[in-house]
Amino acid sequence: MPRTMARVALPFLIATTCSLLFIVLASRTDSLLAAIKQKNYTALLEELSAEDLDVNNPTSSHRLPMLEAVRSDNEFAVKALLDLGALANSHEPMSGQTPLHVAFSLNFVTIALTLLEHGADPHATNQAGDPARQLASSPETAELLSRHEAEGAMAFESAPGSWLRAVDEEGDPYFWSPSTGETRWSAPPSCSWHRITVQGKPIRFINQVTGQQVTSLPPALAWALVAAEEEGSSPHWFNWAAGLSSLSPPAELPADMLEELQAAGSAGGMWLHSASGELSYSDPAYSTAWRELRDEATGEPYYFNVESGEAVWETPEELAWERVDGGEEGQQEEGQQEEGRRRSSGYYYNRLSGEARWEAPATG
Repeated sequence: MPRTMARVALPFLIATTCSLLFIVLASRTDSLLAAIKQKNYTALLEELSAEDLDVNNPTSSHRLPMLEAVRSDNEFAVKALLDLGALANSHEPMSGQTPLHVAFSLNFVTIALTLLEHGADPHATNQAGDPARQLASSPETAELLSRHEAEGAMAFESAPGSWLRAVDEEGDPYFWSPSTGETRWSAPPSCSWHRITVQGKPIRFINQVTGQQVTSLPPALAWALVAAEEEGSSPHWFNWAAGLSSLSPPAELPADMLEELQAAGSAGGMWLHSASGELSYSDPAYSTAWRELRDEATGEPYYFNVESGEAVWETPEELAWERVDGGEEGQQEEGQQEEGRRRSSGYYYNRLSGEARWEAPATG
């Protein structure tokens, strides 16, 4: 083949191959789209089981399956697509709309909540530059936005203990909810938190589904292994954010944290804030940028902020915690130990700060 002809033929061959590939992929999502619109769940499950399916691939008419599922008010399809990796923040070709644009414009509150739980961004804009939140016109959707503003995607997560880990007959792991009967292959948002540790930095927690990052322990991870009250009974898991117990290891805990808590056993301890009376089951020192150092000249302790570079002599409020239970017995006053035991059954938890207090918070 002459060189000139080869130069012309090669791009044509590549373009033809890409076009054929698009037709094949679009054909697959076209049939998926039909099942979504018809709410034919048997056909939908069959289409979703195809090995070559890309749920984020547009149809031949440039429609995204996720947005069509929202338009059709098909909550089952929305959840199934999210389970298979559909993007909650995907933008549809041409219009640039996101699933949340459609859910808010049609006032599909339940679907909007599901999308927000999976990381949908109310500030995402379409081709016209309109943010999705601008289309939230009902009191119900306005309330969703208020919750998102306060806590982000975390506000819509399932309550701790809602999901369990299981294994099917073929040995494949999955998640299921006893209260709703729902099952899914991928981890739900509440079971997708991971702890990120960087030397010299405060511990952070990131959700691999939503991308949300926080420095305070999320309620989903606020589990402690607690000794049984009755002699001879086994320890149980206690979520001090939700105030509930579980006999089985929590599905929300990532492997490293679960192993760490199991190794510590039921003597993990509690921390009491000496000034505010607030309680934490996890060491608060790990969630702050302050570190205690010692001055070489005087030998006196001082405190250094590894993020801001600030140094102070006075103990920062973030470090004003004392371990009151589960530590070395000889290092605690008897009164503190008894107070820790007496109060271990009930306290008031603040979902925004991730902390708790013994006395009822002031109202009004």
